[in-house]
Amino acid sequence: MNTTAGRWMSAAREVLDRIESTQMEAIAEVAEMSATAIAAGGMAHLFGTGHSRIPLEEMFPRYGSYPGFHPIAELSMTFHTQVAGANG
Repeated sequence: MNTTAGRWMSAAREVLDRIESTQMEAIAEVAEMSATAIAAGGMAHLFGTGHSRIPLEEMFPRYGSYPGFHPIAELSMTFHTQVAGANG
């Protein structure tokens, strides 16, 4: 496609293809580590600040999400809250 949306979709596919071709072993390893920890009664701890909070928040325990994950978000290092004050 030669539209802006088409070029964006093509670029997104390229990124996903690159991730699949280079990172699947690491993804499988982390998935196994997380599953093992959760099955043993533990938790998988996740950390994120700034925009890296987005995937972290998707794993946050809520209705319909994945139990066993413990999201750790450093709010004072994002633009979503004050740097000074309660999180400063």
